Amino acid sequence: MIVLVGFMGAGKTTAGALLAEELDLPFVDTDLVVQKRAGATIPGIFSAGGEEAFRSLEREVVAEVLAGPRSVVALGGGAVTDRDTRADLVDALVIHLDTTYGTMLKRVDSKAGDRPMLEAEDPIDLFEDRHALYQEVADLVIQTDLKEPKHVALEAAAAASLFEDVHLTRVWTELDRRSYATYVGAGLMSTADYFLPSLQDAELAYVITHPALAQLAVPVAAALEARGLEVHLGAVPEGESSKSMAAASVLYDELAKAGAHRHDVVVGVGGGVVTDLAGFVASTYHRGMRVIHVPTTLLGQVDAAIGGKTGVNLEHGKNLVGTIHQPSVVLCDVGLLQSLPEAELRAGLAEVIKYGFVARPEMLDLVMGNVTAILDRDERVLSAVVARSAAIKSAVVAQDERDAGVRAHLNYGHTFAHAIEATHPQGIRHGEAVALGMMAAAHLACALGRVDERVVDLHRRVLDAVGLPTTAELELKTLEKAWRHDKKYKGGMRFVLLEGLGEPEAGVRASKAVIATALERMRA
Repeated sequence: MIVLVGFMGAGKTTAGALLAEELDLPFVDTDLVVQKRAGATIPGIFSAGGEEAFRSLEREVVAEVLAGPRSVVALGGGAVTDRDTRADLVDALVIHLDTTYGTMLKRVDSKAGDRPMLEAEDPIDLFEDRHALYQEVADLVIQTDLKEPKHVALEAAAAASLFEDVHLTRVWTELDRRSYATYVGAGLMSTADYFLPSLQDAELAYVITHPALAQLAVPVAAALEARGLEVHLGAVPEGESSKSMAAASVLYDELAKAGAHRHDVVVGVGGGVVTDLAGFVASTYHRGMRVIHVPTTLLGQVDAAIGGKTGVNLEHGKNLVGTIHQPSVVLCDVGLLQSLPEAELRAGLAEVIKYGFVARPEMLDLVMGNVTAILDRDERVLSAVVARSAAIKSAVVAQDERDAGVRAHLNYGHTFAHAIEATHPQGIRHGEAVALGMMAAAHLACALGRVDERVVDLHRRVLDAVGLPTTAELELKTLEKAWRHDKKYKGGMRFVLLEGLGEPEAGVRASKAVIATALERMRA
């Protein structure tokens, strides 16, 4: 089922009929079905029974249509206000035909008498409320301003074909008006325009990446330019050193020179360093701009780019300055992982494995059963790994955006990991440090009697299988120095530890003697 949603004047009926003809499918306009069943026009239904009567009949009609044969369906502009209808749309391909408020008014002005909802006291509020719901249910977005219906229909046909070709998954992070989609699939970058949000009122886009990835940013830049935005490129050096106040300051100056305003958008194309920095800059410049993340590493796609955490490092520790600022959309093209160095791919799996230990143990089976396919960059398997990881992260963020409760469980292994990163003499990848951190947390939980050796051994086997480290020479005194600068430090460190698979507990204390015992067991 292909369903077109959008505000009145978006062109759903005209473009929908052309799309159905293009795809050789039946076309159904739910507003017409409602009027036929009621034996009255929409204004007549409103006049006789009010909006409640209309919505009740509309809900009945929409449910029947969505349960019927595959068709192109133009949904009435307000149908998405019904919670059950939104749930029914999960199994359909939903395309949002988007338009600006000004264009909508021009298109419907001559027919205002046929549009009862335009008689609302604040039509622009209605427009914005509906827009948020369209964004929630839509798999793809097509801008219709300045486009003929035939052009819109052809774009929709191409988008529908693309949706099937890339095996696309859309993960929704539910945060009321700040909700957003994470798209996962192979080849998304070649048609990025379909997955970008509407970006109402934006005039400028500032794309942050590093020189080696500049070519990967081209499709996104082109899509933004096609929307009529002025695009600027900001390149930062590769590596953790770019996640700094100094780098942020340079970007602030560049944004000011470009004339960026708070209604504009920052785009981060890169790994966790780039998306963390882009998010931080976007959240602080003009007290908050929109940000889009295009993560190019596995670690970024399964974790760093989702959830809104931003940050820069200081001399004394990682992420000591940061904000929580949700993106407008996250585009995870697993095709970008084809060029990722193998060590980085393996490191990214640490966060996937973490989800298995703290939330969904079946993720461990997914990894263990597909190690070869993952390392061979099988895009179907990678899409499944990224999509399931994104769904876990998004669900946790929706419950606890501010990191005050269950989101703390996602710090499993990270208390040790951040200290290991801060004190490692040669430097270490974040994912490798997380692997060691989870191993240390497993030993600590075992030393406290919370889990048995079988759980510790499972950690060792899963991490070994993907080529991540499980042993290290770690000194408690060295780690303690780093912990004193940890943002979670409060009269000593508290740990996220397991009571069993998928049963984490945050805020667990342990004596120095027990921690030392766990670290001793980490030695080869």
